[in-house]
Amino acid sequence: MTPVERARHLDILTDRLGDLHRPVDPSGPVTVLTGPVGTGKTTLLQEFARRCVVAGVDFLGASASRSERTVPLEVIRQLFRRATLDAAARERIGRLLDRAVLRWAESADEEVHAALAAAVGGELLEIATRAPTVVAVDDVHHADGPSLRCLDYLARRVTGLPVLIVLGESPRTRPWHRTVHAELLHPARVHRVRLPLLSPEGTYRVLADRLSVPVARSIADEAHRISGGNPLLVHALADDHSPGHDRPTPGEAFREAVLSCLYRCEHLVLKTARVLAVTEEPLHGPLLPHLVDLPSELNLRAVDASTSAGLISASGLRHPAVGQAVLDGMTMEERGRLHRATAELLHDDGAPPVRVAAHLLRTDEPDAPWMAQTLLDAGEQALADGDVDRARSFLRQANRRCEDECLRARIRSALARADWRLDPQAAVPHLLGVATAIRAGHLGSRQAAGPIQYLLWHGQIDRAVELIQHLGKRADSDDPGSAAELIVTRGWMATLYPGVPVGGAGATREAARDPLTLARVKHRLRGVTLLGAVLERGDAGAVDDAERALATLALDDEPNMWNAVCAVLAMIYADRLDLAGDWCDRLDGVASARRHHTPRALLAAAAATVAGRRGDLPRARELAEAALHRLSPKGWGVVIGAPLAVRLRTLTCLEEWDEAADCLRTPVPPALFETPFGLHYLHARGLHALATGSPEAALADFQLCGQLMTSWRLDLAPLVPWRTDTARALLRLGRRHQAEKVIREELDRLRPSHVRYRGTALRVLATVHEGPERIRHLRTAVRLLRQCGARVELAHALTDLGHAQQQAGDLRQARSTSRAARVLAEECGIPVLRPTPPPGRTGPAEPGGEPGVLLTGLSDAESQVASLAAQGHTNREIAEQMFLTVSAIEQRLTRIYRKLDVNSRSELAARLRLGH
Repeated sequence: MTPVERARHLDILTDRLGDLHRPVDPSGPVTVLTGPVGTGKTTLLQEFARRCVVAGVDFLGASASRSERTVPLEVIRQLFRRATLDAAARERIGRLLDRAVLRWAESADEEVHAALAAAVGGELLEIATRAPTVVAVDDVHHADGPSLRCLDYLARRVTGLPVLIVLGESPRTRPWHRTVHAELLHPARVHRVRLPLLSPEGTYRVLADRLSVPVARSIADEAHRISGGNPLLVHALADDHSPGHDRPTPGEAFREAVLSCLYRCEHLVLKTARVLAVTEEPLHGPLLPHLVDLPSELNLRAVDASTSAGLISASGLRHPAVGQAVLDGMTMEERGRLHRATAELLHDDGAPPVRVAAHLLRTDEPDAPWMAQTLLDAGEQALADGDVDRARSFLRQANRRCEDECLRARIRSALARADWRLDPQAAVPHLLGVATAIRAGHLGSRQAAGPIQYLLWHGQIDRAVELIQHLGKRADSDDPGSAAELIVTRGWMATLYPGVPVGGAGATREAARDPLTLARVKHRLRGVTLLGAVLERGDAGAVDDAERALATLALDDEPNMWNAVCAVLAMIYADRLDLAGDWCDRLDGVASARRHHTPRALLAAAAATVAGRRGDLPRARELAEAALHRLSPKGWGVVIGAPLAVRLRTLTCLEEWDEAADCLRTPVPPALFETPFGLHYLHARGLHALATGSPEAALADFQLCGQLMTSWRLDLAPLVPWRTDTARALLRLGRRHQAEKVIREELDRLRPSHVRYRGTALRVLATVHEGPERIRHLRTAVRLLRQCGARVELAHALTDLGHAQQQAGDLRQARSTSRAARVLAEECGIPVLRPTPPPGRTGPAEPGGEPGVLLTGLSDAESQVASLAAQGHTNREIAEQMFLTVSAIEQRLTRIYRKLDVNSRSELAARLRLGH
């Protein structure tokens, strides 16, 4: 079977058979079949040999080999073996060849060699001219020198005779035997037949024959890019193809085919391919000549697609799959030596550290003094570029081999930064060594800033304070950069642990007078400044400043990350929830692209807070749980209070009591309660206690929040409205006058911009009053809560207002208000709406109360009927209260039972959580 895209070339060879019968051969007696390794020259010669037999032409064939090219006359011996000879002639020629081999080895005299070539060539000529004959030698570029001389002798004497010499040859960077090779292939007597690499169409046809037409159509283009059209590689890709894949899958067969091609090429090509696979450089880059270690007479420009079986082009190895195959064919020691040599050359040339370090990773022993420093520089650059995994690889390699204590300390500090971005818990093993290095003076404020923040994150306050004080004593007021870092570290500690004093600020206080240092500190602490502007002054302009800051921040280091989180929190506390949510999504996209798990977890917690404040309780729950799953509980450190508080508060609103109880069982570090995150956790825990009938426990949590906030000078309602919820707990305990005093104090403290908190406080104040005063406060609360978009609080305020309107006898307005409350509750996911119980009630709902429960899924009238029925009223009593017939009440109860999937009044009471 004729190989694909080789029919024309085989026809040319077949036509040459006709020339054997012509008195004069216009094309010359020698035909050279030339093409890169793997293009099918051997297969074509085998098919040509069969056609010679069919045509009645004698065929003498031989195949040269790289391993035998120093064995004199080996190719000629193969030709004589194929000749039809009697025993005497075969023995005579054998003795001639043996003598010629010995003489060739003994003498370097050209005249002696010429005589030997004439003797052996004459015998070959005599055999070839007995009948029409084809003399064929495959891989003639590997033939030994004496055989080439004999072939040259034959070629110069068969012109006009029925003898055709066919030679298979691959292009070489230089001939093995230059002179005799040039004489044998003299242009005047040579006809060349060139075999090119396969075209894309040819690649498709090979694959279609081997696999199927649909498969070939899907993989042919990529297969051609990988193989370059080398038939040997195309067949290997077909061997490796896995059913069901729509792309080539280079595997073992492809690797063996690549290595086979390279081993059959010259050693220079093999060395070049190995260097290119290791360096991933272009062919004519500056490194290659040094790494290939070329003799002066060789030129790499001779290495191209034709001499490399199509595997090498000007841009380097033609495909990554080829490079991987070459690497797989090398030993670890060979790869290590090349990577080390490459790293040394790049370092000497002043290449970027990341480029040098990529090779140092693959060396066994980066023991030169400059190597650890280069790996550290590369790791820090990779961190700045957001490539955390690569940074960790560089820094771990540096840490394993570095012996200098100061440099090792810097490496461990950088490694802690890299590990922290993926999982804060992973940074813990480095912190003890870094702390020791800080005490020993091996690290300054710049390198120590990150590790100190990790200690604070994990609640190791005493150790962090000790290190800050130690750095403060060593602070150099003449170094603005170090002084600024130390001031920034103190600033972040004061934000995270507002009640922990940090002394020894004398040197940094003096440095802070420097305008440059002051500007640097303000820039690094701008998140804290924005947060303070919103919380303490209600500065609406701070939100615009926060947005401008976020537009320029990158999550590439801890201060920037904290600045970004604080800027988002400023938007949240300013009730710019749409803006905050949008920035959470945008920043999460950046952190996700860089695989920064820790910033992503923090942003998910912030997004959960946004969703909760918007009233999207299912979404808030989902985001809080996603945040908690992104880091381990230990990895969260003291910051676990943020997502845990959102989840607990959301589960409480959704009345998922079992899950809320599990949430409360999550272990938290003791240091949590020394941070603002602890305030949110205490607040959420208090709300849960209040909702489950434990107002004493709730009051304790709310009052602890107040004590901490007061002592920290952070008594700000947007942070935690502890007075409002303290008043709610006091009302549940029946301490009405005390509750009114607390809630009025809260209202006096609130700023005009604190719309959400004023609306919530007015709803609580309304509970203290009766009649028109109560309705007036509730209407104001509803207006304010609607204005700021606090939908959960608004739903409850509408419920209270509807209940108050019903008590006042305004049934039409009560129905309208209750309907609005129910619709809003369904949107938020609130399962049950109940009016605020009167002072003194300690449970979530009690059987003696007024009929004011609104259950989602029921109409206003159905909610009222359900409430009265659950409290034990008969159908007639309900009908009298609602001015309806008994029959209408019975019909409504039937619908209520069906909607709520209950069968009796007792089950209905349980469903409404009444009487518990």
